[in-house]
Amino acid sequence: MSRDTYSSSKLFIGDKLIPAFTSVQFTENGKNQASSLNVSIPDPSLKYAALNNKEITFYLNYGGTDAVPFFRGRIRQANPTDKVMNIVAYDVRTFLTGKESIPLSLTDSDNFDGHTLGQFLQAYIEKFVNVNETVIGLDMLNDTNPVSTLSGIRGDNMNALSIVDKNMPTNSSDLTEILSNRLIIVDDGTKSNICFVKEQSLNDAAIRFGFGDGVKSLSVKKRPKPNIFTAKVNDTNVIYKHNNLSTGIAGGKIKTDKDKPYRYPDEAVQAAFIQATKAEEDLEISITTTKGHYLNIGNVINLQTPDYPECIGKHRIVSKQVTCSTKDVNCILQLTKEKPRLNEYL
Repeated sequence: MSRDTYSSSKLFIGDKLIPAFTSVQFTENGKNQASSLNVSIPDPSLKYAALNNKEITFYLNYGGTDAVPFFRGRIRQANPTDKVMNIVAYDVRTFLTGKESIPLSLTDSDNFDGHTLGQFLQAYIEKFVNVNETVIGLDMLNDTNPVSTLSGIRGDNMNALSIVDKNMPTNSSDLTEILSNRLIIVDDGTKSNICFVKEQSLNDAAIRFGFGDGVKSLSVKKRPKPNIFTAKVNDTNVIYKHNNLSTGIAGGKIKTDKDKPYRYPDEAVQAAFIQATKAEEDLEISITTTKGHYLNIGNVINLQTPDYPECIGKHRIVSKQVTCSTKDVNCILQLTKEKPRLNEYL
């Protein structure tokens, strides 16, 4: 897809327009991680000292003019060669994890007991991140649905994003459809705001994709999934059988957080059910598309591909990569097939 025809992309470092770039690659892997932007600029004379921690914004302008940046973040690496400057930037979630964050040690005397995830993030960001400027916008910060608190959470050298990710609740009030919460970025034109959203419901309208209707190419992998899950709760061995597999028994461990062990066998069984239900998303699909560049992780699309009957139906976007070069613009969506009727396994 010609970049000149369909996209007049623009790249800024600070307030300076970068008129020429060799390539830009945006990657979002989901799981509440920071998205990244990899940029190659044919100007190796740019000095790293002037780039470090500098704000970078990228307007994809695919099929029109973006009102807000497609990506806004901070430069974390700048590697010059004899011909180009290679830059790696991350969105503002980078300030909540890794070297860019202040680690926390939660003890019985210093903790966030009673704080919701939203309250925790606001307190952390106001104290450690938005010190001299508003790096992370809090105008849209809300709470998860259902609400999750940090009562009883203890540990050393913990980063804020891992605390949020480990305590992110799953909305399983409707066992016909288990929806996850995600921490996302919403740009208001001047700053990146963080907020929690639920995954889109399978019952919602979904954009149709097919060959000749957005899909340029498709690849699919199918892997066997476990149907027997085991765990030990106190002195009791818990075994949960999810369903029957034609390939026989496949075993798996019931996942647990070492900081929040199961108190009762029923808790482990419920966790195993949710884990097994998620494991039913047994198709790993990758599509290269001519649309969907602005869709978010967690959005649902309706795939209609008669040549791949196992892929027909609604799928959730689990990761996204958009590449913009001097010649064209490409979008790759990683999908996982969803199963809407989960309560039949109860």
